[in-house]
Amino acid sequence: MSRADLLDSDPITLTEASKLVLRGIVSVNALRAEIRRGNLSVERIGKNLYTTPAAIREMREKCRVMPNHQDYTSEKTAVKASGSSATGEKTSELAALKASVSALKSGSLSTLRKSTPRDHQKAGSPIPFPSRKSSGST
Repeated sequence: MSRADLLDSDPITLTEASKLVLRGIVSVNALRAEIRRGNLSVERIGKNLYTTPAAIREMREKCRVMPNHQDYTSEKTAVKASGSSATGEKTSELAALKASVSALKSGSLSTLRKSTPRDHQKAGSPIPFPSRKSSGST
């Protein structure tokens, strides 16, 4: 059987689909993976799986990868007067965000006051522990 002899509705095995329709570029295992993903429709007759050239074409459409469009935040605004833009609004949003970040980084004042002395005079000197050498037991 040759590729020219195939009709779109002719049942073919996965091996034939790989060799004839896809010219050996896509393996039988890759076709089985597409069956599991739901991209390739097949018929099970007996123990064999059959597909059609039309189903292969549909699978290729489902598997087609669309190009990613670059994300950007450009806004289309109508020009009201010369020099007008949305920059002022964006700058104030950025300033508010920076203020929130600095507030979060500074920590909680109530926690800091309880855990640290307010001045250095109130902090007592550390209690000296006798060293092993000075204990006199050698």
